[in-house]
Amino acid sequence: MTALSPSGPLVDGKLVETPHTITVVNPATGEACAECPAATPELLERAVDAAVRAAPAWAKEPGARRWTLETVATVLDENREALARTLSTETGIPVRDAAMEAAGAAAFARHRAAGPLPVDSVHDDERQRVQVRRAPIGVVGAIIPWNAPLLISAEKISTAFATGNTVIVKPSPLAPLTTALLGELLAQSVPSGVLGVLPGGDELGAALVAHPAVGMISFTGSIDAGRAIMAAAAPRLKRLSLELGGNDAAIVLPDVSGGAVAKTAAKVYAGAFYRSGQVCAAIKRLYLPRPVFGEFTEALAALAGQAVVGDPFDPSVTMGPVSNRAQSDRVRGLVEDAVAAGGTVLAGGPEVSGPGYFHRPTLVTGLAADTALVAQEQFGPALPVLPYDEVDEAVAAANDTDYGLGASVWTTDPERGAEVAASLDAGSVWVNRHGVVSPEIPFGGMKQSGYGRANGAAGLDQYSELKTVSVRR
Repeated sequence: MTALSPSGPLVDGKLVETPHTITVVNPATGEACAECPAATPELLERAVDAAVRAAPAWAKEPGARRWTLETVATVLDENREALARTLSTETGIPVRDAAMEAAGAAAFARHRAAGPLPVDSVHDDERQRVQVRRAPIGVVGAIIPWNAPLLISAEKISTAFATGNTVIVKPSPLAPLTTALLGELLAQSVPSGVLGVLPGGDELGAALVAHPAVGMISFTGSIDAGRAIMAAAAPRLKRLSLELGGNDAAIVLPDVSGGAVAKTAAKVYAGAFYRSGQVCAAIKRLYLPRPVFGEFTEALAALAGQAVVGDPFDPSVTMGPVSNRAQSDRVRGLVEDAVAAGGTVLAGGPEVSGPGYFHRPTLVTGLAADTALVAQEQFGPALPVLPYDEVDEAVAAANDTDYGLGASVWTTDPERGAEVAASLDAGSVWVNRHGVVSPEIPFGGMKQSGYGRANGAAGLDQYSELKTVSVRR
């Protein structure tokens, strides 16, 4: 086994051979870098059958589940370098950021291993005892996106294990290698049947969703795909956790002026362009008070001009490529459309010359609210910047969307920021920070940006059947 050559899908505790493969393209070169073994419908049936058989005993062993999660965390830590290199190769994110993702994945596993499932006490007196307990759903199908496959796989696996479920993971065909490598590394560390890792295309994902023995689907990805999954899950009333697209707005309040401008601009820039903007909760629209609009955009443009875009394994590089050709074409098309609509590019613009899917961090001003770059999720290194006169105007503009994943408020007065945050329609609203997601804090979207919550106690409930036990004394 090498980092870029996983041995095969993980089925019933074993790595199995398959004649089918997925060609994986390195976005830094635009060329094929590996062939990932791909699962077949027959392997899916075998994996589901194994997960069903393993589920009853697994549900009854909370101690074994916690021990397994600790082992998962250890495996992630011990193989951080190989995982990071694989992740960087197939997604293009700088390898140091890939290592941070591996560390975050281990943190998710350790968090879920930390304690038993909570039991809620509703009544406990001389007349009655009423408790709400969390029972497993059974087999969870986890469908993983291409942008952060290791972290999101770890989150879904860890929460499924903690709640007593078995889980089958289906990574994106655009970035299957890291998840496949994780399955290979865990093959000897988890009980047979409780984890399946099945790389494959959209047809395999559809079969996983439709399978009658799969009781829950946990999906992270686009709104359109989430709607399709919800429709396919409806006939059997499958449980769902859907973390979908976002068009996160950031509002800088008028009190940010003078020396606070440069400091705030640096943080906003990071919130927008970290990992080339390919983060579900990245800043995707920026609203600035008109009096500081020029100064603030100049500070952002200077930061964009300092970005070193290139090989993700080069220590001097601060931004790698866009992760795949389709997404690169989309970002370029949105910027071209914005310019055609009268927008002005303040920084960035053309792709970096040479092979690969490189695109410099791009700022665009002078856009109407209905311009595609403003109204849609770009999911890449292009940020529309819009002026406002009154805070209520900015809040209304931020809320005027079908998206509702995240938002942020930037201010020198945190309490005022919290007041404005309360009026924003998003599942997570940050003040003087953006996109902070951790295992203990619930995360998910409002409106079209999702259904349910991941992380925290709310995430445990999402993967559980809540069972009320009522005892008359």
